[in-house]
Formats: sequence, structure tokens, C-alpha cells
Amino acid sequence: MKFGSYIFEPQKAEGFDFHVLRIKTETGKRIAPQSDMYSNVAIFADNVATHENTEWISQSPGGPARVGNNTFNIYWNTVCATQPEHRTEQLNYVESADKNSAGVWLNSFYFAELGYCICPRCKELWNKSGLSWLDWRKKEVIDYVAQIRERVKNELVLCIQPDPVNSIERYGVDFDELAKYADAFNVVMFSKSYATPWYWETLSRGFKKILKKPIYISLYVFGPGDSLTDAPDPAEILTVSVRCARAGIDGILYLTGNSEQIRNYQKAVINQVQLRERLRSHGGQPVQEVLDLITKWEKNLQ
Repeated sequence: MKFGSYIFEPQKAEGFDFHVLRIKTETGKRIAPQSDMYSNVAIFADNVATHENTEWISQSPGGPARVGNNTFNIYWNTVCATQPEHRTEQLNYVESADKNSAGVWLNSFYFAELGYCICPRCKELWNKSGLSWLDWRKKEVIDYVAQIRERVKNELVLCIQPDPVNSIERYGVDFDELAKYADAFNVVMFSKSYATPWYWETLSRGFKKILKKPIYISLYVFGPGDSLTDAPDPAEILTVSVRCARAGIDGILYLTGNSEQIRNYQKAVINQVQLRERLRSHGGQPVQEVLDLITKWEKNLQ
């Protein structure tokens, strides 16, 4: 297994195999890529682009893909996935990021949710395609990812929502087709509580079965603006790491705002001596690799 940090600031904490830097988040904020880190880019979720071009916001019968639309729990303003100017600008941006970093991890490269998008352009494109609604949306996503793949010469990882069953209907995401372009998938499993690890283990096991490329998962440790009461318990994160590892995943990333927060997490799980010993009974080699990682952190931080 491989272990990575998933971070908002260009800082690296010791004890990881690789580092993924959020150079363009769903808020639209951008920072410079780093040559020794992977670049994480959110494509269509983009508060800045939609603020400057309100007509670009994706539309559905349930309302626009705008922050505050709780029909589908929209957390960021989302650009229509067929908006030509945005697509072109993002292709160029991703290509530049790839040239200046270790590779690209993509977020939000698909439609916003069920029913999106029914703007006039999307309706026209769909009608001209001669395809069913779901097949047309799927083709739009696949074709755009294929264009991105032509620009990205290093590793390309596609970050997907934790829904192994309905991704075509919800987002136009066809795992089998996208596997032709991806080097790996990253299932985003962010939560502020991992109190019931069985659910996350089950999701990991399901994705491992259906995805045709290596699978990473991302766990939430401490986000920008969080207080200690907002963040999940480190013991829960360690437990869910072990439980998901034994499901056969290929790697785990840990999300924090900065390197100090990841070091705080490392120190917290190092102190979970009894839990670490108890978790050794949870499985074979993958479980031991997670626990050996903690031992490695312990030596580094002495």
C-alpha cells in the first residue's frame, strides 16, 4: 500500500510516500503547483468562475447548482459541464499543472448531480446527439476526460464520489470507460465522524471489486477553519484506515489544511498504543502496513 498527504498548503510532512496539493479547490482559489507534489484540480465546481460568469452555473429541474441548493446538497457553485470557455481554460490549466508537478488528480470533472444540466446548450447538444439522456451525459464526461488525458503526460488520477452504484445516473461517471484513461481512482470518503467503520469498509470492498485500476481512498483529518470539535477522532481515523486496508485498497490519503495538522494527527495516533495493538488482529499484510506506518511516524517524530 501507499500512503499520501492531501493538503491545502505547499507543505510536506514526513512519513508519506507522496503528497497531493490542492492547487485549485472547489472555491476557485488557485495556488502554484509544486514539482515534487501531485496537483489536485477541481474542474467544474468553481465559485470564482461562476461569480464572474453567473450564466455558466449548471441548471436542473431542482434549481441551479449553486451553494445553498439543498435539493442535492450542493456545496459549491458548479459550472455546466459543457461550458466551452471553461472547458478550454481548464484543459490549458491542467496541462500547465502537469508540466510543473508530479501529475494530476482531478475532482469535479463530471455533471453536478441528477438532472444536470438542462441549460439551452445542453438541451441542444443532447437532442443533436441522438443518444439517451444518460448515454449523452456519460459521453460528455468520457470525451472531456479523454481530452485531459491527451494533455496530462504524468500520472492521472480521477477522484470520484463514494457511490459505487449510481454514478452514471448522478454524475455521468462510467467507471469502466474512465478506467481507459485513468492511472488510478481516488474515492473521496470525507466525513467528520468515522464512528461506524463498517460502512467505509463496505464501500472500499465494493469499489475494489468494480474498479479496473488501482484504488485509493481519502480520509478527512482536519480541514481549513476546523476546530478540534469539528474534526473526527484520531482513533476513529486509525480504525477506519485498518478496516478499509483489509478490504484490499491500494492506498490511503489523509486530508489536512497544513502540515502541522497532519503532524498533530500523527502524534495522536502514535499515542493510541492499546488501540494499535488491538488492531493487529484485524487482518493480514495490508493491516500490518497501516500499523507499520504509525511505527514509522513514531520513529520520525522522536
